[in-house]
Amino acid sequence: MEIGDMIEVNRGQYNHWALYIGNGDVIHLVSPDGPSKVAFCSVSSFSGSVACSKGMITIETLQDVAAGNTYKINNYLDDEYKPRRTDVIMWDVDKMRGRTIKYNLLGNNCEHFVTSLRYGQSESKQADDFLKDVLTGTAGLLGVLTAVAASTTAAASTLRK
Repeated sequence: MEIGDMIEVNRGQYNHWALYIGNGDVIHLVSPDGPSKVAFCSVSSFSGSVACSKGMITIETLQDVAAGNTYKINNYLDDEYKPRRTDVIMWDVDKMRGRTIKYNLLGNNCEHFVTSLRYGQSESKQADDFLKDVLTGTAGLLGVLTAVAASTTAAASTLRK
């Protein structure tokens, strides 16, 4: 394991992400409500403001973060982006440790945080896949409802003749 490696921790329903920073330690973004809570931003229709949960950037041992779950190195964007130099990553780690930042499951989660540190690009395949599944499911459901409505209309038209 090398400094800057992205660590994917299997938590069953989802994966948690951390970045290896040496000596058995990782840096990661933790939702203040814990890993079991889902955090979305909400928009106030009255004021137009956006409210998000806050996340804490913490440094812990990889063993503590994994908490008995399986984990692996997964630098899945290496073919798309060049990893930043170790000294640049560690400079950002030193600036960020202990900070509280906005946290949002789909727009600024632990995977976004880790890819930003490694590549300077904030991405989350897990969030993207979730959104695709929702849209595909929604489109599929709308397609079924449209087909049912069309066949019902056709049947009603036939009965009127």
